[in-house]
Amino acid sequence: MIILFYFIEELPSDSLKQLSQLSIYISTSEKEIGYTVDFSKPYIEIRSAYLSKSLHSLSQSVQISERHQGISYEKGSGEFLKYMDCFTKAIQAEQQFAIKILSNRSQRMTALKGSIAPAMQEFVSAGRNLNVVAKRLTYFDTIFIFDIMDKYERDCAPIFKELSQEIDLSDCTEMISAFKLTALKNFHDFSEDVQGKRENNSYMNMSSDGTVHEMTSNTLNYLKRLYLWRDIVEPLLLLLGDGGWNHTGPITAIPEKSFSYGESAKGTALLQSFFDDALDQLTLSLQRTSRGYKKPALATVFLLNNYNHILRQIRSPPLNAIFDEVSELKFSKLVKKQLDTYQESWKPCVENLMDVTYVRGGAIKNSMGSGERQLVKERFKVKKKILLGEG
Repeated sequence: MIILFYFIEELPSDSLKQLSQLSIYISTSEKEIGYTVDFSKPYIEIRSAYLSKSLHSLSQSVQISERHQGISYEKGSGEFLKYMDCFTKAIQAEQQFAIKILSNRSQRMTALKGSIAPAMQEFVSAGRNLNVVAKRLTYFDTIFIFDIMDKYERDCAPIFKELSQEIDLSDCTEMISAFKLTALKNFHDFSEDVQGKRENNSYMNMSSDGTVHEMTSNTLNYLKRLYLWRDIVEPLLLLLGDGGWNHTGPITAIPEKSFSYGESAKGTALLQSFFDDALDQLTLSLQRTSRGYKKPALATVFLLNNYNHILRQIRSPPLNAIFDEVSELKFSKLVKKQLDTYQESWKPCVENLMDVTYVRGGAIKNSMGSGERQLVKERFKVKKKILLGEG
């Protein structure tokens, strides 16, 4: 991380005092010298160049590192997070510096607006470009935007709110709002994918052996990632409202509702509702997918494997913090139903195998004749046909 000398190096108190006295003298010297001296222009030129130079390398690092690890993205690893942190501290330091040397509030606001404008423009541009990248990716690959919003709301928003009394930061807040809109669209896209509504649905590639489907693994992994950022996910879901992620059309604007960062009783309830709905839709999709198997026994194995995997995941951290005993009982019953069906499919096979008797004339035969061996082979052929759904 690059250290910004901008807010580390401070002028000596004597120098600050002299600059403050000079600014007061200039602003009140019109009658003495006969004309008004506009000192804001050289102030803006010097300070804006210093601020831009301090932050430019961070901006460049964001543009160079537009490579994201998708679902494997590690919390706190994004380059834009460092950039945002330094930008926030830099403009906060700039305001504090201006307060010390510019006592006139009107002059100070003009000077601040000009001094931070170039750096803010570059910062906002980097954020907007990053959001454009996020909009081109699938929701699995845009987990990093939750990290950006979480960092902003937790660390930067309180400072921005304080600074906005003297500095216009609307471009920055609009940029963050664009990230929020992308996140809301991702909730909608995720819901449609789980329901199998999206045209290019990568989920529906059926496994040939009935193992755990990619759709199941991806859904559970995505829910785990959302839980990791629940402080920002909960308020985003509150914007949509219960079931809002199943909106029939695309989400084009952020609903006009209050936004409060962090966990809340309503937010937790809505997060649970979102997760429950996702697994309900996943269950229906798995059932539809299972109908594509020509062999009934294989369809049963497919559902059994997937339901059992879901059950194990919702019993384990972190999902066990969201899913309650009702959800666990529901999938336990689904597992049992498929297990019973699977065992029932073996019944004809067992009956055919058990139909061979090795007792002849009241004595147990230790070996079979050629005719008896042929009969067992025929029984195994019947067993094979039954398992393959051919008999």
